[in-house]
Amino acid sequence: MSDDEPSPMTEAETRFAERLREDVERVLGPGLTVDRLEIVGGGPVSVRLACSFDGGEQELSVTESSVLTAYPALMRAVAELRLGAAWRRLVRPG
Repeated sequence: MSDDEPSPMTEAETRFAERLREDVERVLGPGLTVDRLEIVGGGPVSVRLACSFDGGEQELSVTESSVLTAYPALMRAVAELRLGAAWRRLVRPG
């Protein structure tokens, strides 16, 4: 299996991914949905997220030394995505 392919997650990684998904959905808010969430690698770790909104899809990916350091980096990227989507709705209403 290559480094880019997701390997089966451990029970702890599965629980972490579930919690991360809940937190991401809370930050994204209504109108944006999580389509896919993957945690790849054991160190460094890449967290990949695919979201749908306004008829489009956006993929986010962060790579950090561990899942614990990937968490705030991903949440920052998600918040930026949410802010960008809100801005587009303001400047292009309808």
